[in-house]
Order: sequence, then C-alpha cells, then structure tokens
Amino acid sequence: MNKTNIDIIILDEIDSTNNEAQRVLDYKSNFPLWIIANEQTSGRGRKNRYWVSQKGNFMGTFVLEHKIEKQYIPHLSFVTSLALRETIESFNKDDKEIFLKWPNDIIIKDSKCAGILIESLKSNSDKEYLAIGIGVNLIKHPSKSSFKATSLKKEFNTNICRDEFLNKLNNNLLAKINIWKMGENFSQILDDWKRFAYKINENISMLLPTGEKIDGKFYDLNDQGGLILSYNGENSVFYAAEIIEELKLV
Repeated sequence: MNKTNIDIIILDEIDSTNNEAQRVLDYKSNFPLWIIANEQTSGRGRKNRYWVSQKGNFMGTFVLEHKIEKQYIPHLSFVTSLALRETIESFNKDDKEIFLKWPNDIIIKDSKCAGILIESLKSNSDKEYLAIGIGVNLIKHPSKSSFKATSLKKEFNTNICRDEFLNKLNNNLLAKINIWKMGENFSQILDDWKRFAYKINENISMLLPTGEKIDGKFYDLNDQGGLILSYNGENSVFYAAEIIEELKLV
C-alpha cells in the first residue's frame, strides 16, 4: 500500500469515527482514507465498551478496501499496534518504556494510553472494507476506567499536535502494512511485536468471553497471534480474551 495522497475527513462532532466509516461507503469511492473527529459522543472500544473521547485527543479511523483472506484480518491488530507504538515513540524524549498489551492496547507505566478497534464494514457491492479505529489520549485521560489510564502529555510532559500525530501515524501504518504483505510476512510482525509485549513471561489475569477470569503465565504467542497461557499445568491458546486488572481510580 503506497498511496501518499490519502483523503482526510475531519468532523467537529460525530457519534463514532468507526460508525462514520460505514456511512462514507455511500458517498466515497477512493480508499484508503482517514476519518478524524474533534469530539465523539459514542466512541467505543472492544466489546462495545464506551471509549471516553475527550477534546484534544486523537480519534480516528483508517478505512480501506481490501481483499484480505478472512483468517488474516486479525493480523491487522498487531500491524496497527506496531505502527501506533512507533508513532508514540517518536514523541518519547525521556525514553520511557512503551509496551503493547495483547491484543490491541498501548501501555506506559502500567497504564493504557491508546487502543485499537478493527471492524468489518457492510457494503452493498462485492467489495470488502475494514475500519481501523484508533484512539489515543494525547492530552487527557479518564480518571476511572476498567484498566488504569494515562495520557501522552502526562507521560512525556509535552503537548502533541493532533495533525502532526496523524501524519506520522499514517506513514507508519502504510509502512507496516507493506511489511506485512497481506499475511506473507506476519512472522516478522509477530517477532517485532513480542519485543514490546506487555507482561510476557509474567503472571497475568485474563478475562474470557464467557466472563470467566483465569490466572496464569503469559508464555508466548502462537504463529497466528493467539496468546499462549500456562495454567493448571498445561498451555492453552486464546484469541478473544484480554489481559485485565481490577478497577482502579487514578
């Protein structure tokens, strides 16, 4: 993916940039493109959780037409998180450690500063589209959340221009997608991702889609990005769970 002149739609207020991604299919024909919001009223993360969308933060969705085989679409969480981490790292003057929390969050000092939500879009044509939603706490973060939160302003002691952030993110994302090669080079993406993996080789708590909580050791990732957890004397692979912590006030 080498397109350099990518359309950017900037909206003052919207329910969700991922929702708008569905709507743009009715009136846009050139992809990929970015949808950026100054404010979201119904931002969401994984499992339809409410994403606090405060003015001054980054709220955007990268919309692309694709011919990716269905089993490879989850790879894009790893591709995108690497691009997002590299973008955040470019503003990191104090060399703070920036981790990737499986499967789609960015962590600084055990606190979440960014998240990713990838959704397939419904089309009336035979073409297929994806929305890669990205939220980054550039200057503000919620005081109450299911996983402790932080902002880049708090961690890096600097104000980051959203448009500068978008420009860097766009370049990094296109570069990572090219490296990935529609799944052909996913092993390289995974190797790079594991260098920054949050809590790998440590004990973690995980929440399963059933609501069950289990504890074990984050042993590794398999070749498709599934988390291998060692618990009860054996290794099990999870694709839809998440690493959790107890509710904290910050």
